[in-house]
Amino acid sequence: MVRNSRFPLSENLLGKLFGLFFEVMGKKSSKEEFIKVMFDLLSPAERIMLAKRVTIIYLLMKKIDYYNICERLKVSPSTVAKFALLMEKSEGIVPTFKKIVKIEKVRLFLKEIFNDLYHPGLPGINWKAAWERKINLDKEKTFGI
Repeated sequence: MVRNSRFPLSENLLGKLFGLFFEVMGKKSSKEEFIKVMFDLLSPAERIMLAKRVTIIYLLMKKIDYYNICERLKVSPSTVAKFALLMEKSEGIVPTFKKIVKIEKVRLFLKEIFNDLYHPGLPGINWKAAWERKINLDKEKTFGI
């Protein structure tokens, strides 16, 4: 649990703090730079917690079953339910994820077509590779990641 001071900050100062936070975190030109800053600022537990939260919202947007989210990310059903409720009021992360999910749906659709064209059992196809593609696609449909 985060421990904040019991003395609240003024709105003006809080706005400046978020502005500085955005300058440090948001304006990175590469994934590597972002990761370096994240590793400098956050503890391992905080990094894992944030990654799980973002992933829960992403998987809920993809309409993955609660049980599968809990099983894959090792979180409780109440945690998943909490983020499902938070998504209803979200003005920041949900619109961003809607764009990503649209792209993911197209990518998944193209993978399905490819797997249908080059399915296991088709003469001249590497059956082992075809089965691996099919199994990976089924896992992606079930678990979302």
